[in-house]
Amino acid sequence: MKKASYLKLYRFIEQYASKKGLRNTLIALPLAVKYHEGQKRDDGEPYIMHPMRVCITLILLRPELAFRKAYPRKSEQWVWQQCDILFATALLHDVVEEAELPKNGKELVTVYHLDKEVLKNVRILSKLPKRKKHFWSRIYRPRSYYRKISQSIIPSLTKPVDRKDNCMTFGVFPAKRKKKYMIENYEYIYPLCKKTRKKYPEFARIIDTIEGMIKENVRPYEYVLNLKTGNLTERVNTC
Repeated sequence: MKKASYLKLYRFIEQYASKKGLRNTLIALPLAVKYHEGQKRDDGEPYIMHPMRVCITLILLRPELAFRKAYPRKSEQWVWQQCDILFATALLHDVVEEAELPKNGKELVTVYHLDKEVLKNVRILSKLPKRKKHFWSRIYRPRSYYRKISQSIIPSLTKPVDRKDNCMTFGVFPAKRKKKYMIENYEYIYPLCKKTRKKYPEFARIIDTIEGMIKENVRPYEYVLNLKTGNLTERVNTC
């Protein structure tokens, strides 16, 4: 992988994390590069650019403001610790699915000394690994998967941003995959956003922004593929 292709993104995250003293983010950044080495996205770009964009999107949305508002009695150090865990989770959210981890992910904590919360969140966001079944894995069941995500704020923020970035490459998907993605948006992603707004109202600004970006990316394809979005919307409202 040519480092020049993602160097600007890398430097932005590195400089931001160094300035804010984000230990986990600084550890996760080169690890993400290591574990996604040689992998490509559907449009041919280096895979590492995806988790880096997810991380940068979250940084630009200023989650520290929401954490302060939601937890006014917590210290400034605690607020930035939560942001640090969030950004590190974003960088590593796909490594369990996409990479070979000899110790089933434990090395993120035991070898690289990331906080246990980072590994916990990465596992919550991980579906069944593609290359081998890890000891902690279960068969992927969407309802259970999204229900578990909705129980914690960091996965609840990371997953919509992940989907938003995936929808940026929507144009290269085959029609069948486009339909699958859009149906999943209505059945799981938008309801997740709704639940997050209700459970964590201080983070509504972030969720509203990301949900709007997802819809902006996929709406033209809903008409092209003749999806009955009205019926899907009704299903969302009953969730």
